[in-house]
Amino acid sequence: MTGSTTPFRSAPVGYGFHPTDEELVNHFLKLKMIGGYDHVVSTIAEVNVCAYEPWELPGLSAIQSNDPECYFFSRRNYKYSNSQRANRTTGAGYWKGTGRDRTITAKSTGEQIATKKTLVFYTGRVPNGVKTNWIMHEYNPTFSFPNKRDFILYKLKKNPDDLPAFDEGESSASNVDEEGSQLRAQLESFNGIDEGDYNLNSALRFTN
Repeated sequence: MTGSTTPFRSAPVGYGFHPTDEELVNHFLKLKMIGGYDHVVSTIAEVNVCAYEPWELPGLSAIQSNDPECYFFSRRNYKYSNSQRANRTTGAGYWKGTGRDRTITAKSTGEQIATKKTLVFYTGRVPNGVKTNWIMHEYNPTFSFPNKRDFILYKLKKNPDDLPAFDEGESSASNVDEEGSQLRAQLESFNGIDEGDYNLNSALRFTN
């Protein structure tokens, strides 16, 4: 892990770090790319994600807590020096993209600021890899400004071992059982709330 020492190694009981997609990109990732704001963005560690296995990464998080998600800045890693093809291979397996990329926009301007790709970790090697319950979101910024540093941001989570791994974009069976419904709810929470469908009244609704 690189970067300056952070005072956030342990979060107080009851506190959690749950930024929105827009905050992750338009605040943390943008300031990391500009540089000189380490004291502001030190809640997210800088790690070469593919140099580690997914089960090793939570121990490298800048915030040690019981939250299921952890976040990392990482420099881009390409398969070849003259290629723009991402290298997502680790010693024990590889990260495979699944589903369609999602667009992250700035709420105030409607401007596209990033794309979000969902990755699932497989042990072994293609084409005989075995899917695991480790899921990661990769945030690729689309804004540009002079002298920016080349970083992307990752959000990592592991689903419970007793539930099957789920790929975004897969169709579910019509007779989804209770465990499948719970899994989907957990993943929707991981994916984040669509801010366009969220309003304060619904969050504060009371029943008589």
